[in-house]
Amino acid sequence: MKILFSRGGTTASVGMRGGWISYALSGCFNKHILKNNNVYDHIIVVLKQDYNNLNLLSTFKKSNKLILDVIDLLDVDKYDKNNNKVQPNFFPNIPKSYYDGYIVNNNKMKHWWRSNIDGDTSKPIFVIPHHWENRFKDLPCVDYKKYPYFYYLGYEGHEKQNCLHVESMLRDGLVLEHRNGTTNPYYKDKPLHGVQFNVRFFESWEYCFKPATKISVAAAMDSLIITTYDWSVEDILDNDYPYILKDSSYETLKNMVEYVKNTHNTEIATKAKECLQIAMNRTCLYNSIVPKYKNIVSYFY
Repeated sequence: MKILFSRGGTTASVGMRGGWISYALSGCFNKHILKNNNVYDHIIVVLKQDYNNLNLLSTFKKSNKLILDVIDLLDVDKYDKNNNKVQPNFFPNIPKSYYDGYIVNNNKMKHWWRSNIDGDTSKPIFVIPHHWENRFKDLPCVDYKKYPYFYYLGYEGHEKQNCLHVESMLRDGLVLEHRNGTTNPYYKDKPLHGVQFNVRFFESWEYCFKPATKISVAAAMDSLIITTYDWSVEDILDNDYPYILKDSSYETLKNMVEYVKNTHNTEIATKAKECLQIAMNRTCLYNSIVPKYKNIVSYFY
């Protein structure tokens, strides 16, 4: 297959959007990773770490197709948490002339990108959600004797906007632990009757442009999740999911925690699990995500 990624690995965005895709395509983490300059007539997916690597872009532009995977690209110097609303453009300046197309996280972002970043309609924009990792699904299940067991798994994000109220929830005992990947590992276990969180300001940068990784991870770990209905969440989680927040306020979040407590052993939670199973299928690496990369190849060849 004529597709290569500018970087690889097994962790973080370079692993998820490079190495794991290579592995799913070929059974090898390195086979579809760019290794040298002797590459012609390929599609090169440029990951966010290389978006403005002009040496790389100029080297490969003439004889290949370059696709920028936007994923969660951010200019931290532009980011302003006090002005983080109404789809703020905190993206860096994109060297658009080098790119033949883009990969974005969700359908609304596709239209936003065309209107706000690159209006060249000859360039395709492909929507590819973030897949879940097998290691989350394969973790051992542990009974913490708390029903339900509320925990937050993930990085709090730049300026702590990636999931709101985590510190307040820990302080008030609404969240029993924060698995942050540093002092408390991500890959520990799957709590029985677990409930995770994804809470973002309406139409903030995170709400509009981050992938719905927290949804797919919660689904893979057989946990419920309390979530705002972010742009990427809309694409993979049906709107009749019962634990969608109507806003991101702390009061609304506390009320939803109580609602989950009161319904986690009822048909409402069963419905939630069914919705999450569908979301997990929509973000399955082999059945859903890899065919989208094959479609990119079909588009150009």
